[in-house]
Amino acid sequence: MKRRTVILFLLIIGYVSAVFAQKTGLVLSGGGARGAAHIGVIKALEENNIPIDYIAGTSIGAIVGSLYAMGYTPDEMLALFLSEDFQYWQSGTIQDNYIYYFKKPAPTPEFMRFFIDLTDSLQVKTNILPNSLIDPVQLNLAFMALYAQASAKSVWNFDNLFVPFRCVSSDIYNKKAVIWRNGNLSEAVRSSMTLPFFFNPIWKDGVPLFDGGIYDNFPVDVMKTEFHPDFIFGSAVSGKEKEPSGNLVKQMEAMVMQHTNYEVAEDDGLMIKFDLPNISMLDFLSSEELMETGYRGTLAMIDAIKKRVTREMPLAQLNERRKQYKESLPPLKFNNIYISGVNEAQRKYIEDQLHRDIDNEFTIEEFRQAYFKILTDSKIKEIIPHAVYNRRNRTMDLYLDVKISDEAKVSIGGNISSHQANQLFLGVDYQALSQYASDLSANFQMGNAFSGALFNGRLYLQTRIPSYLNFEAGYSYRKFSESQSLFYEDVLPVFIKQRERFINLKLGLPFMFHSKIETGLAYGRLNDDYYQTSHISFVDAKFDKSWYDLFQIFIRFERNSLNDRQYPTGGRQQMLTARFVTGNESYLPHTQTLTQKDDHSWLQLKGRWINYSEHGDKFKLGLMSEAVVSSKNLMSNYTASILQAPAFTPTPHSKVVFKEAFRSNEYIAAGVMPVYAFNKMFHFRTELYGFMPVRRIRKEIVNSEIYADKPYWEKSFRSFEYMGEMAFVFQLPFVSVSLFANGYSHPKNDFNIGLNIGYLLFNSGFLE
Repeated sequence: MKRRTVILFLLIIGYVSAVFAQKTGLVLSGGGARGAAHIGVIKALEENNIPIDYIAGTSIGAIVGSLYAMGYTPDEMLALFLSEDFQYWQSGTIQDNYIYYFKKPAPTPEFMRFFIDLTDSLQVKTNILPNSLIDPVQLNLAFMALYAQASAKSVWNFDNLFVPFRCVSSDIYNKKAVIWRNGNLSEAVRSSMTLPFFFNPIWKDGVPLFDGGIYDNFPVDVMKTEFHPDFIFGSAVSGKEKEPSGNLVKQMEAMVMQHTNYEVAEDDGLMIKFDLPNISMLDFLSSEELMETGYRGTLAMIDAIKKRVTREMPLAQLNERRKQYKESLPPLKFNNIYISGVNEAQRKYIEDQLHRDIDNEFTIEEFRQAYFKILTDSKIKEIIPHAVYNRRNRTMDLYLDVKISDEAKVSIGGNISSHQANQLFLGVDYQALSQYASDLSANFQMGNAFSGALFNGRLYLQTRIPSYLNFEAGYSYRKFSESQSLFYEDVLPVFIKQRERFINLKLGLPFMFHSKIETGLAYGRLNDDYYQTSHISFVDAKFDKSWYDLFQIFIRFERNSLNDRQYPTGGRQQMLTARFVTGNESYLPHTQTLTQKDDHSWLQLKGRWINYSEHGDKFKLGLMSEAVVSSKNLMSNYTASILQAPAFTPTPHSKVVFKEAFRSNEYIAAGVMPVYAFNKMFHFRTELYGFMPVRRIRKEIVNSEIYADKPYWEKSFRSFEYMGEMAFVFQLPFVSVSLFANGYSHPKNDFNIGLNIGYLLFNSGFLE
């Protein structure tokens, strides 16, 4: 009896020890956005008290696994995947509120660019294709901020995380998988999900590392050799496509991913497979439905899992442990900065962009603003930040690996049109960075509507308030002809030629983060050649000529977050310009040799406001208003007065046609722009605008032989004009395609249909 009691006691002790020693590992496959199903798997396991003692993953499995390993709940992971920030990270675009408008260059009609590498004095190299399809600047910062605290607490040992963790990346040069068990958690996860062509690789020990799915997309063997768990549960969301796909992303995935065995041996545990053929790799907006799929699929297997996993981890106890772990994470505040890849002057320039508090510290949000500020149109192409915990200061040390390239950017663009608006654009830009940052650029345009050149030099001053000095020299030539007639009753074409030559010097200052103020002075020589009637023989006719020598001082406030340079669907623009202009007008009629001269001086105030608001997922509504107030007098004749009056040109087509009814020294205008977006790239828009001159310029015929019509003011607010346009717009990443139809109230029956491929954007004029 005594012997039986001892044996029974030993059996009970052995059983209890086995239960409490039992360890469970979770393995998560790669598979892009489909990996959101892994979150549902974790949620089902937690709610049924199934412990997760170890976790390993590849690619999206590494992201989900790492988040869980540093204390994220399933609901927190889902919220992250669905967040607006996450959409910016995976697309590479920068949020409007982080675009440093002060350094943002003026929009140009470019749709292709390439870079000429100037580092080798004996060879010029052209880099036409980008290193990756998705700009890495978002991920570099986002992953550092996401993983810095957990990396610091773990002392770079992944066994010290809330749940011990492993992930896999691929060394394509040595043709092997790389297992991450320690080091920088951010680098580990970034390298594990770096699909070739889509993202820049992470470099380690002189070797670029890519997506772990290339060699091991389901790291069961890693789980077994690293942790030796008693039970493994696997979740696979990626497998071989049943049929060849025409989808480019799926083709690239099939090209780089080698065969993977998505199985967990029966003796080792269980697994679940999800067949999700209709979910693309980047469709993270479907994360909630995918999580539900993973959740329900795992619940269906819970009884089988519980038979194999007898140890329990109560959810309340798990959440308490998780809470304690998160509270123990060090704060994400920075003190010391260590910058590599730059010279001393460049290092000082980068450091000066950061604003520290009284304790010489700065937060992640302050660094985020400085980070995007530095990268805005800068010679600095990439910054890879690392955060290392300094236990002495109890803050983070910030290490910045900066990549600077000495290259010139060459841009090609313009517009291909079915009407008289074919344009060619060529631009050259070069940035220099030492103790000061400077930009040099030149562009050239040639076409039916506009030709010209603009040379620009800008020096950013390291003053207490950031500022720049900007010098511009420009030449432009506009021509209006044929259907763009000034005299609508005429059956023959009337030609108008306008030339401008100007130089200006501007001082720029930031106003908040998304606005700037410019003030400056300029000199311009403006030449207008025109016919004042069509009742002449154009073969022998000579132009009337007016030319102006003008000086101006101006100040401009500008804010612009519109999401596209032509046909925007979101954002806002605010602009207010005040200028004082003085100079003289010279007028030479075609019938005389005597030049008439007059002096002119005037004040002018111009404002514009545009705002787009969202009303549901598809519908957006744009509103705009524009006004000009001026003390400008009339010129020597009617045509000269109309030519020099400010023009209201809210649509691309209106910029290349001459509409005298939409010109006035003073006016108010407003518009409404309803937009229906079929998707992110394709939308239909309607634009309706009203235009009211304060005092319309009218003409009085005083001499029918010399055609010198005298201008006079109409009584206030006696005229009203309108224009409208409808357009189907296809916004590709590099070019805009628009099919439009429009009409104008003056002249009557003025309707147009056309196609534009490109951008109708011109350099600003002297008085614009």
